[in-house]
Amino acid sequence: MFNTILRYHQIAILLATIGLVTLTGCEKEPQVPYDPIPDYVRADFEARYPGATLQSNHYGEDYDGWAELEFIDSDGLEAKAHYKDKVWMMTNKMYSTDDFLFQLPRKVARAYLSTGVENEDYSETGSWPGRYVIETSRRGIDHKQFEFRFDVPLKDTQGVSSDGIVHRTEYIVISENGTLLYDSHGGSINPSFTWRDISQSLDAVKARYPYAEILGAVNESGDNLVFILDSGIIKTARSRQGRGWAWTETRHKLDPDTPLSESATKVKEDFLSENDGFRFTSLYSIETPEGEFLGLGFEKGQWDYESFTLWESTILFTPIR
Repeated sequence: MFNTILRYHQIAILLATIGLVTLTGCEKEPQVPYDPIPDYVRADFEARYPGATLQSNHYGEDYDGWAELEFIDSDGLEAKAHYKDKVWMMTNKMYSTDDFLFQLPRKVARAYLSTGVENEDYSETGSWPGRYVIETSRRGIDHKQFEFRFDVPLKDTQGVSSDGIVHRTEYIVISENGTLLYDSHGGSINPSFTWRDISQSLDAVKARYPYAEILGAVNESGDNLVFILDSGIIKTARSRQGRGWAWTETRHKLDPDTPLSESATKVKEDFLSENDGFRFTSLYSIETPEGEFLGLGFEKGQWDYESFTLWESTILFTPIR
């Protein structure tokens, strides 16, 4: 009996020892910071940003191999270059929210003003990540893009605010060639510096559209939106994390006056008859793995940059044929 108990005790110690070794073997070794910056990285950085002033010679990688180089660019703006395993992935440059219109490239400034935006509030209100004007360069995309996040204070005509003012968040993204890529009233996109590696999404979109030109990309509520120029048409391709960043949808706007099929006309008329106050405002061509569809866009209320109304929008899918 004693020998049996002893054997069980020895087996328990052996199993515990094996478990400890296994757990220890699975732990990641912390990355050793490089100081000074590795020669290969420094050469790459200096070729990209001649005349820039590095803020530090420290180069520390995290557990996933990411490192940042903070610098002042030759134009005097603060910036961060992001490297992964010593390969450049992205750079973000911060513009002053006070006088950025005088710093932006002319085509970008004109596109920004053409959106009709008024009464922008770029002051910090305590919500992360705050208000910003960012220039983003990214591996895999030839064009720079400019990202704007701000509040619009509107006169409350609905009686929902105690002080008579309602703040709505606006997001605008413009390519360096002046193409408006994204404009959302109250939407939610994440600043590019929080989504540094989108290579899987870019690969998925390039596989689907091998001859398209990549214009830019944003992350909208967890999904990557990749803006492409395909056969002369600007399209938005969606890639979803839950599907391994596979391509899930592509859409582009059509003229709302485009003649509709009999079935699409019925969808439009049925919706308008069953939903008071809505009007038909937009039409999309939508491609998914399941087939091609028309997207019928409807709005209720009125959006402007002066007063707040209970503005709503929705899109109904219907087979294109």
